[in-house]
Amino acid sequence: MNTTMTGLALIAVGALTMVGAALDWGIVSRPGKLLNRLLGDGAARVVYFIGGSFVFVMGIGKLTGIDWF
Repeated sequence: MNTTMTGLALIAVGALTMVGAALDWGIVSRPGKLLNRLLGDGAARVVYFIGGSFVFVMGIGKLTGIDWF
C-alpha cells in the first residue's frame, strides 16, 4: 500500500509540474526564481518540464515494481 501511494504521489507531482511548465503557470515558473534568472524563462520551463517528466516516470516505475532508487 505504501509503495502504491508513493507512486501515485510521484505521478501527480510530475504531471502537475509538466502541465505547469507547459502552460507557464506562475506557481511552477515564477520570474523571480533563481533558475529563471540564470537561464531565462523559456529554458527554465524546459528544465522544469524535463524534471517533471523524470518524476512522472519514477512514479510509473514505482507502481509497476521497478525501483531504480
